[in-house]
Amino acid sequence: MVTFTKPSRVGRSSVNVAKAQYIISLLLTGTLCSSVQASEIAIEQAIGQGPTIEVFIDSSLQIVSGNDHKTVYLIDRIYKLQEELSIDLPADPESAKSLALQRFQRMNTQLSRELENAAKGLVQAMQYGIDRYPAIVFDGQAVVYGLTDIPAATQLYQRWQAESATQ
Repeated sequence: MVTFTKPSRVGRSSVNVAKAQYIISLLLTGTLCSSVQASEIAIEQAIGQGPTIEVFIDSSLQIVSGNDHKTVYLIDRIYKLQEELSIDLPADPESAKSLALQRFQRMNTQLSRELENAAKGLVQAMQYGIDRYPAIVFDGQAVVYGLTDIPAATQLYQRWQAESATQ
């Protein structure tokens, strides 16, 4: 089912889950992730790149892309990293903590980028009030749920813009 809404109208039922995910991401990355600011969106639009598109999916989904100006957030990557870090941990909490920290410190650059992407995605999803995925956000103004096809979602967004302009 495809739904379309403004982010401010999105349900907040999963905000606690998103907050918990955000806290986990901060613990894992050790840095505070910043979100895309409205001014950055305005700048991108002003230089003619079209709408800013943010795609929120998990790693099991594939997107259909017709636009190079998009950001794709794989929001389940943090959970997968937790699973990887937890494999064969000892029962003793202190030993487990030490081993998990050693594993985390040996992370390669690619994994660090993936983790940063997931953390930023969780922060953005929380700020937009996104409570499910797949979700595609246009210009921080509108959300299309249930699609991974960016051209189809873009058509819905453009139709919504046109209808909003005539009202």
